[in-house]
Amino acid sequence: MPKAGEPITILLVDDDPDCRLLIREAISECKIANRIHETANGHEALDFVFQRGKYEGAPRPGLIYLDIEMPGLSGLDVLKTIKSSPERRQIPVVMMTGVSDEQQMELAARNGANSYTIKPANAEQFLKTVLASTNYWMMIHQYPQHHLAPAECRR
Repeated sequence: MPKAGEPITILLVDDDPDCRLLIREAISECKIANRIHETANGHEALDFVFQRGKYEGAPRPGLIYLDIEMPGLSGLDVLKTIKSSPERRQIPVVMMTGVSDEQQMELAARNGANSYTIKPANAEQFLKTVLASTNYWMMIHQYPQHHLAPAECRR
């Protein structure tokens, strides 16, 4: 995890390049200086998160946007692997899917998802969803090693 004041690395994991583009655009509207990295499938995502293969030396993500339905390794399988690692389980994972399925939502929650969002079919609403989520994770949520200084907090 970066220290206070350093930007958190955001990892986008989605097999659809158009969805990754929309997510990047929404994040850029937040006017944050965070680095954004992308992977197109679950295997690449795990290599990035665990800094293996071509991703050796990759920055540790501080936030992951993870698609559920991907060919090969599903987002739920990626989530289980990340959350079963003592060194990685604290990384917030926002599940993003185009399917509203209560069973999937329950599985994601049971496996440690920090958030579950639906990708609206409407592009404008999708941008608003990502914008709100990014604002929460970057501006409101406080991380143990990335938070407001005590002098900036109300006591």
